[in-house]
Amino acid sequence: MSEQSRKIIIGLTGGIACGKSTAGKIFKELGWDVISTDQIVAELLQGDDEVISEIKSRWGDKVIKNSGLDRKAIGRIVFRYEDERKWLESILHPRVRMKWENAVEQSEAKKNIIEIPLLFENNLTERFAYTICVYASEMTQMKRLLDRGLTKEESNDRIKSQLPINEKSQLADIVLLGGSSLSFLKRQISYLHAHIFEPHALNYSHAPKKKTDRGSPK
Repeated sequence: MSEQSRKIIIGLTGGIACGKSTAGKIFKELGWDVISTDQIVAELLQGDDEVISEIKSRWGDKVIKNSGLDRKAIGRIVFRYEDERKWLESILHPRVRMKWENAVEQSEAKKNIIEIPLLFENNLTERFAYTICVYASEMTQMKRLLDRGLTKEESNDRIKSQLPINEKSQLADIVLLGGSSLSFLKRQISYLHAHIFEPHALNYSHAPKKKTDRGSPK
């Protein structure tokens, strides 16, 4: 069996402000190689000249700040206007997927987590041995976004831009409860790591699953 086929690759998702990034950090502390697609997007918006040029051409000075892109201004546009969000996704998502797939291919780690907010929306289920959804109620999502300084309208726009969290949870293989304390989330992940993933990490192929109806776009 090749080294590549002995890798386990897990897709980590969840609604905005549900705790998926925190979950990713916990997995990393347990020795997993964690790739954040949000971080890849940030790097593209900061350093990919072609992406930056296309965005400037479409939205002009209203998304420019200190000679670079203003991510908050971009967020206000794409979370309010669906057509603009789809346009941005059309130039970002192929680049993001290429980068995380290349990173996994080149990684020597046997246990890999890919954090993808729009995993189900983009029909990526078959790419992973397991999918994990971090769940928090919409009320918790709203409170956390308000605590980050967003307005109620901005928070609602962000929540509504994704599949409802209940639907994501139904599509996932495993659901983690991210609406409570950090210690509770750590206990859940530690159990998965020790009793589910760790004993079998070398036995699961990274190859795509057989096609099913799970994860189909709505």
